[in-house]
Amino acid sequence: MASTNYGVCEKCRKRIPITHAVRDGKVYVAKSCPDCGPTEALVSSDAATWQRKRDIWEYSENGAIACHLHCERCRREHKPKMVFLDVTNRCNMNCPICIANIPGMGFEFHPPMAYFEHVAAGLAAMDPKPTVQLFGGEPTVRDDLFDIIALLQRHGLRVRIVTNGLRLADEEYCKKVCALKIPVLIAFDGRDPEIYTRLRKSPDAYAKKLKALENLKKHSRRKNIIMCCVARHVNDKHLGDLIAFCHENRDIISALHLIPLTETWEEGEFETDVTTTIEDVEQIVAEALPGEKVEFMSAGIGTYLKTAMSFFGSPRLTFGGAHPNCESMTMLLSDGERFRPLGHYLKRPVDDVARDIVVIGRQLEKKLARLDPARWSQRWHGRLIVIRALLGPALKTINLHRVLRGSPLLRLLRIFGGLLLGRRLKDQLRRHSAIDAVLHMLVLPFEEYHSIEGARLDNCPSGFVYEDPDTGEVKTIPVCAWSLYRTGIQRRIADKYAGAPA
Repeated sequence: MASTNYGVCEKCRKRIPITHAVRDGKVYVAKSCPDCGPTEALVSSDAATWQRKRDIWEYSENGAIACHLHCERCRREHKPKMVFLDVTNRCNMNCPICIANIPGMGFEFHPPMAYFEHVAAGLAAMDPKPTVQLFGGEPTVRDDLFDIIALLQRHGLRVRIVTNGLRLADEEYCKKVCALKIPVLIAFDGRDPEIYTRLRKSPDAYAKKLKALENLKKHSRRKNIIMCCVARHVNDKHLGDLIAFCHENRDIISALHLIPLTETWEEGEFETDVTTTIEDVEQIVAEALPGEKVEFMSAGIGTYLKTAMSFFGSPRLTFGGAHPNCESMTMLLSDGERFRPLGHYLKRPVDDVARDIVVIGRQLEKKLARLDPARWSQRWHGRLIVIRALLGPALKTINLHRVLRGSPLLRLLRIFGGLLLGRRLKDQLRRHSAIDAVLHMLVLPFEEYHSIEGARLDNCPSGFVYEDPDTGEVKTIPVCAWSLYRTGIQRRIADKYAGAPA
């Protein structure tokens, strides 16, 4: 018998049971609120792909679902691998699609250093320590942003900045950010000013964002990430050009995060004629690369290899184990002239590779169960078992002549030999492959009131972090549930620290 999956009534916000309904090739979340009546919301425009992800994952709806979406009274320790830390709701833009700012929230959230000292100490006590992404509002409007970063780093925390990029158009400011040698995630929705007129109501933003990227290219000594909000009939036809831009700047761009347009705006603030889902974004990427076969897989499927990876070092699977219908991923690989889809370098479909990961991962779990990667002899024994399990499927799957330099078999043996010695896979590939660069592509949905579901949040590996204003305890709430609580929590934090020195 299937366990109960919960959603939220978009009218009264009551937590209520939901089911999935498939109709006309689409998937809907169906709800029946005892007070507001029946409603439904689109969650996928491609039911076949949505279901195929579940089948490959071997996902069962009969599994227990602990999340009832009452995060305020949840006592489950999620141990997030990544947390978002809201540092302000001030912003130097006022996008109609955003409500995480002063106009959208109705008050100012701009806590003093004392607040961040509490949060940093709480994060440092977590095991393992999560990566921290500074969020907003717009983090760069804080004059003490560099002090916050230094505080977090003193506690041994990895830090990233999520920014709209406008302040990075100031070259001196961008140089200061680049000197920190931390990743920057910069919002850039395409190379056309009209996109920003339509999506952001800010036609001037385009030139500043482009200048910010030029400054990063000039001063950054590490790779950064572009975040693109993708919407049908807004910027979908510009994605091919954005991918070309990433290739032109592949020396500083490692990933392209694609976020389906999330309908969180107030009525009358913004209008769209179609809902953009995860599968829509995947299709838009495919349309952006005509003549190529673009294939995505569930990002969390890598969790099946978590145990195997532990014998080669501590695995950091940011999206591992969440849900088959959460984040999806693919890779584009450069042949020196342009990015080509992952499938161009494979002899088998990506779906088959994903199925192999599930099967091999489960087999390795059993074989490695009695070995301890912390013990030298057992770690080497485990590595041999893993390499033996992966070598055959790798030879069957990878088009070695397209991937490797010189003698393919010799290069492949050198790669596996390096892994056996504990060298990093990406370093081995950089040394032995003919691939010029890799662009990691992730589709990252932020769930809305109408489509949120407990099953997808049950094992969420990322969340928003905050200090409970009543107890002082540092807590996290899964990313996609944060919008249910943000305003209330941050209003209370603002009241607690009102008048405190900055």
